Amino acid sequence: MHLIVAAILLADRGGFLRGLNDRVEDIRSGLLNRSASGDFVFVAIDANSIRAVGTWPWSRQVHADILDSLTTAGALDVFFDIDFAFPADPAGDAAFAAALDRSGNVYLPVFQQLSRTNSSEETVNWPMEAFAQRSWPALVNVFGDAQGAVRFYPYGEVIAGEYLPSAAALITGTFSERSGSFPINYAIRPDSVPVLSAVDIAEGRFDTDMISGRSVVVGASAIELGDLFAVPVHGIIPGPLVHVLAAETLAAGVVPATLATGWILLALLVLLLLFQTRAFRKPMALIAAAGLALVASEAAAFGVFARHAIVVPTAPLYPGLLVFCSWSLLWRLKVNRAIIARQRQEVANTSALLRQVFDDSFDAIAILDEKGRVQMHSESAARLFDYSDAHGLMLPARLKNDAIAVMQSGSDGAMRTYESFGNGTALHLEYTVTPSQTVIFDQSSEQTVQIATLSIRDVTTIKQQERDIAYLSSYDALTGALRRSVFLDFITLRAEAGTPFAIFVFNLSRFKTVNVVLGREIGDALLQHVVKRLEEAELNISAAARLGGDTFACFTEFATDDTDAQDLAHRLCEIIGTPYELEDSKARVGLKLGYSIIDPSASVSAPDALSQAEEALDAAKLAGNDAPHPHNPAMSKKQFRSRAIERAMGRALDREEFEVWYQPQHHVGDLKLIGSEALLRWKSDMLGQVYPDEFIEIAESTGFINELGAWVLDKAVRDTMLLPPHMSVAVNVSGVQMMADNIVSDINTLLQETQFSASRLCLELTETVLFDGKGELVEKMRDIQFRGVCWALDDFGTGYSSLGYLSQLPIEKLKIDKSFMLGLGTDPAAEPILTAVRDLCRDLGITLLCEGVETNEHLRFLKTKQVAEAQGYLFGKPMPFSDFQAYATETSTSKRRGKANS
Repeated sequence: MHLIVAAILLADRGGFLRGLNDRVEDIRSGLLNRSASGDFVFVAIDANSIRAVGTWPWSRQVHADILDSLTTAGALDVFFDIDFAFPADPAGDAAFAAALDRSGNVYLPVFQQLSRTNSSEETVNWPMEAFAQRSWPALVNVFGDAQGAVRFYPYGEVIAGEYLPSAAALITGTFSERSGSFPINYAIRPDSVPVLSAVDIAEGRFDTDMISGRSVVVGASAIELGDLFAVPVHGIIPGPLVHVLAAETLAAGVVPATLATGWILLALLVLLLLFQTRAFRKPMALIAAAGLALVASEAAAFGVFARHAIVVPTAPLYPGLLVFCSWSLLWRLKVNRAIIARQRQEVANTSALLRQVFDDSFDAIAILDEKGRVQMHSESAARLFDYSDAHGLMLPARLKNDAIAVMQSGSDGAMRTYESFGNGTALHLEYTVTPSQTVIFDQSSEQTVQIATLSIRDVTTIKQQERDIAYLSSYDALTGALRRSVFLDFITLRAEAGTPFAIFVFNLSRFKTVNVVLGREIGDALLQHVVKRLEEAELNISAAARLGGDTFACFTEFATDDTDAQDLAHRLCEIIGTPYELEDSKARVGLKLGYSIIDPSASVSAPDALSQAEEALDAAKLAGNDAPHPHNPAMSKKQFRSRAIERAMGRALDREEFEVWYQPQHHVGDLKLIGSEALLRWKSDMLGQVYPDEFIEIAESTGFINELGAWVLDKAVRDTMLLPPHMSVAVNVSGVQMMADNIVSDINTLLQETQFSASRLCLELTETVLFDGKGELVEKMRDIQFRGVCWALDDFGTGYSSLGYLSQLPIEKLKIDKSFMLGLGTDPAAEPILTAVRDLCRDLGITLLCEGVETNEHLRFLKTKQVAEAQGYLFGKPMPFSDFQAYATETSTSKRRGKANS
């Protein structure tokens, strides 16, 4: 790239680009098409003048007449581009000298030429003395370039020690002593120069307004006079017009100035750098970009020339971009050849690899021509179908016919199946037919032919597995009994019959004993016999379903009432309870059976109907005897509610149905808000409002209380962090939570993550949890207390109240049950008990908090007894955190404590 720029620079310095630059400049000049100003008039000695006056040279009387006419018309000055170096007829010369005197502002030509006697010497032709004394000398020499075209015009020249300005410099008034020449701006059209015939001027047949105040150039334009010059853009023009165009160039200030080539070379370097980027790696993109660059540069150069008469020499761009594009294309051609060679090798390698893959393909592959003949096949196809060297691959006729049909129709290859059961062996195939075209080459031509690719997979094993899976999804693998999902579908179909029917669910008693004593194989055989007995019993019942390990179910196919159901239940117990002869062993099992009568008009779903029978089975197990047990709707309602709560509870946390509410706790002495108790609330989307008395027990029984309690503790801590730092929060802890191994570490982690002060957290346990609460439970309480957390005993007086553990356990606060406060005035024992508990707490150093404070009388009593803390509706009911936060703000600013001040 740098070499290209350097070569272009050398070519420019050597003048090799001059012709191209001139040609580009000529094109711009021709496109610009500038008109002459009209300030310079050409009086042409044309063919008409020659014919009218006579043979050239004329008598100078004619020139005198022309000059007088021009002087009279008010010409600013007159330049005669005619040789006046030698005398002619005396009368004519005298007349012309007199005309020069009358004019006073005439320029006559001075020119240099080679001596006729010595070609190495130059002579200067001056006007003859009589004319020179009455005029101004004007240099008229012009020279062509290597192609003979006149491009430059002199400012003037020193001749015989005297500076002689050029004719154009004189008539434009720019005749300072300036050497050298300037380029003529050939954007000025010669045909826009005003031209008058010399004979018309001599005879006075012209408009004087065309002459008045203008400079006039008088000279020859007739071809026979030979005063013609080759110029750029306009071809051959008369010599006087060259002087006029030079004068127009000087007068208009549009002398072309050429921009330094270095800027063009810099632009070329930038373009070459740009064209080496990734965007121009494609040949067409490079060529298009180079063309656009040339067009853009020429457009810009034309604009600069038109506006400022500055010539931008863009010639270096043409060979530079041409050489670069040629080099780039050749280099890329070389690279592409290398790539093609590499790709050919890769194609060869890929072909070999594909052939290997083709042969090793798990699917059988065969390629057929338009007549169904196998042209190529994989090794797996040879293994799947009959193959011999003599006859080739023997495809089934149906596969061949399908391939031919697809090739003829042009349809795409949908998945097809083929099944054969010859020789007692099933064969299942899945195959596709893909039509395509290929080109066959020979020495003279190429031919396009249709082919079809058969891709065949043996799915015999898969089909058998699908049948096995379908069976296992509907039937128990061990016994052949229905699975629960299929049994529920059968119940739905039975309900559509519209008549009542009974569902029986029974469980084998002592079945585990059979497994242990006689072995699992005997136990499995027993289960199979149970199903077999149900199938063979003529009871008009459905197929048996296995719901669990030793739990089965069936339903009646006939309309059933209570009596029918009870009789059939006893009959089932009798059939199943009969001893079983199993190999060399004899087994006997009992039966627990529950049943439910389903009325289709009640619109009970199949799962609920089966659930009723299962609930009846649960009741039969609890009854402690082998009697069949019918479904009890009253018991079912409570169980249904419990199961519904259990199901909904698992999703309630994710659905954000749980909320933590807060009830204020106040200091009794000054009624200062000191904290709150966190209370859990649940509003289910399905069950509505569910109260803690109902769902806490279920959560404890399922173990969900651990997850739920951890969430409540985390929520209460994070909410309380938004309250003033003197306020604490009390959180109830379940006994199930206390039995968990991670209770201590979870509390430590929460306090560390939130940086919540442990002294602001109070954990509450009920007396029922602390009953016989020693050992591991007490150790966990002390570990948590060591961290700084406060322990409180909740609902004191409602459980197994024992004064002994108050001194043994790390209890710092005692909350007396609200029933004692509510009993004031009605229960004579309430006040003495409250007083005794107050005294006990004072002696043990335990803070006493009374719940259930609802009236001012309750508050006055507590103040009288000097109870430390209180909680109840008098101060506020449990409320959402946003309300409690507002309550805390109000009490801290107004010093009011709700209803306590009313």
